Amino acid sequence: MLTLRSLAGCALAALLCSCAATSLKSTWKSPDYKGGPVTHVAVLTIDDRGFLREGFENRLVRDLRDAGVTAITTYDLLSLPQINQDKQAAAERLRSAGAQHIVILRLVSVDSFYREARPSPERYAEVITGYEPGPWYDYYSVAYADMSPTYGSLKQKVYLETSVFDLSNAKRSWAGLTETVITERMDRAAEMDPIAAKVTEAMRRDGMIP
Repeated sequence: MLTLRSLAGCALAALLCSCAATSLKSTWKSPDYKGGPVTHVAVLTIDDRGFLREGFENRLVRDLRDAGVTAITTYDLLSLPQINQDKQAAAERLRSAGAQHIVILRLVSVDSFYREARPSPERYAEVITGYEPGPWYDYYSVAYADMSPTYGSLKQKVYLETSVFDLSNAKRSWAGLTETVITERMDRAAEMDPIAAKVTEAMRRDGMIP
């Protein structure tokens, strides 16, 4: 029989799981990939906003290093226009920095949902809407406006894809898709840590990192 403490623990665990904003949706590993865990990687986030690029790259590099991988950021080596202009030269630059693979994080899609809620019953008040020529009793036309407060909330589902490419042949070895549910009151920067943790854990489970 479950004790009160164990019941409370189960309830807390269920609450924490229900509030988790980031989840791993799927992973894919190339059937042609015959190598072992990657050990020397560069991390690239495809986003023009510097704070997002640096934030994600720093966190992924931190978690990969904790797993025993030699990892470096790319925001301090190459800009996105430089990479796009000459990808082969960019790959050579990363190889010269010691990387054998590149981990690329990019935005796939964003789904937005808006919801309105009315916490109290409907309440109407008379408002004057205009002037009507004619008899005195038609002097004003009166309408009724809904005075009940309504509250709106915006929820977004952000899908990010993380892929591992071999810098020697440009082939993709692995990919993972995460879903992050973002609400208006969330600290979005704080959610970078769980995203990086989900990605590195999935890479470890699929044998891509030690």
